[in-house]
Amino acid sequence: MIAPPDVFGSIVAVEDLPISPFLSLARTHIPAPVAEVIAAPLLFVGIWYWRRLGRASVLPIRRRIRRVSLLMASIAMIATLAATGWIDADVRPISYVSVWAIVMITLFILILSAFVDAFVSIRLHQKSVDRRLVRSTIRLRAAMERSGEDDARKEPPNA
Repeated sequence: MIAPPDVFGSIVAVEDLPISPFLSLARTHIPAPVAEVIAAPLLFVGIWYWRRLGRASVLPIRRRIRRVSLLMASIAMIATLAATGWIDADVRPISYVSVWAIVMITLFILILSAFVDAFVSIRLHQKSVDRRLVRSTIRLRAAMERSGEDDARKEPPNA
């Protein structure tokens, strides 16, 4: 039997391809202390925002959605830093792939929660507009009734 020619292997090897910095992010291994320096301020900002969401002025539905988003962002950040700073792909490839899968799943959930937050914000705005419209209609009706009562008391101009 005749073997098919190895067209792609003879042209260029995968190892010889230039890899841009953006494509090699998953292959980057940064020192653990650098990862900790990156993570610490971001986690402190997350804790600050979590506490800020506890204010009475934040609606409970928004508080729940945004806290879920914050939790997913924190998990994604910690998993990303673990994959780039602590887990070596050559030593523990299964753990490395698993952590990147966790990053992808949490980012997907984060995007879904952003869509839910946008939908809830639109619904809350629509309810606010509806309430203002009803209030304006009631005020207009009351003004028209008052105006009608004043007209009924007056004598016609030609009488």
